[in-house]
Amino acid sequence: MAEPPGLGEPVRTFDARPARRRALTWLIALVVAVVALVPAAVAAFLSGAAWLGAPLTVIAMGCAAAAGWIAGRGTVWRRAPVVHLFTGGLVVSPAPGPAGAARDGPQGAGAPARRAVAGLRGDGGTWGDAAPEVLAARGLDGDASVFVWDDLVSVTVSGVRPWDGGAGAVNGTRWSFTVVSSDGRVLRFGDELPGVRALGETIAAEVTRRAVPRHLAAVEAGEAVRLGPFTVDLGGVEKDGQRVPWQAVRGVGIGGGLVTVHSCGGRPDLAAVAGHMPDALPFTLLCDRIKELLGPG
Repeated sequence: MAEPPGLGEPVRTFDARPARRRALTWLIALVVAVVALVPAAVAAFLSGAAWLGAPLTVIAMGCAAAAGWIAGRGTVWRRAPVVHLFTGGLVVSPAPGPAGAARDGPQGAGAPARRAVAGLRGDGGTWGDAAPEVLAARGLDGDASVFVWDDLVSVTVSGVRPWDGGAGAVNGTRWSFTVVSSDGRVLRFGDELPGVRALGETIAAEVTRRAVPRHLAAVEAGEAVRLGPFTVDLGGVEKDGQRVPWQAVRGVGIGGGLVTVHSCGGRPDLAAVAGHMPDALPFTLLCDRIKELLGPG
């Protein structure tokens, strides 16, 4: 089985199309049920059979509420993403469709050509009988785009745990990942993709593995590196005009939904919301590496 050049071996496919089809099927069934139940309930009330009209009304209201919930999530209105994970990168398709189908939105002037791949096959968690064999530069048009790991330079990880009133947190965190490529393109993966956490963690690990040495080299060369709201250089860490020199940094970590620079000597800690901060993990590891580089101060 031939593989796309530079992407290595196939690992897994993350496909949102089956979930979208199920949601669309449920939405249609619920709408049909409401259309059938409402006239039946009205007829029952008019004929004096309130004992029948009341439960029909309740059922119709429940079906309408469920249909509204499905429609409100937006899954059925958006094109279902498909992401093929390889050992060396990703093949990302915004929607199933014929090869060469145009994407939403025009290509910006001066934007670099995108690598596109035709002939993707497979459904669910495994590849079909054939893998992509033909790569062609098609600008922003094309049924899929190829990203090797070196193309991806930034990732933002967000995990939201739903809250059930005052009863406490509901089981199941909703994960989303925003990934930026070296030419400025943005990929967003949410819980519409089955197994999105595994996909996002893989991307985050690969981005971090490349970002930390790159940023460390820049800092060692005397440059200031900005990661989210923080700016890092050989002198210390700064955020919103507040600066903490390295000798006053006790540690940098992620916890409680925050990225925190813990300081000592009466200085205030610096903190940012982890889910809103690009490259939170590379930032913490970069700070650790710089402190190791500078040694005890």
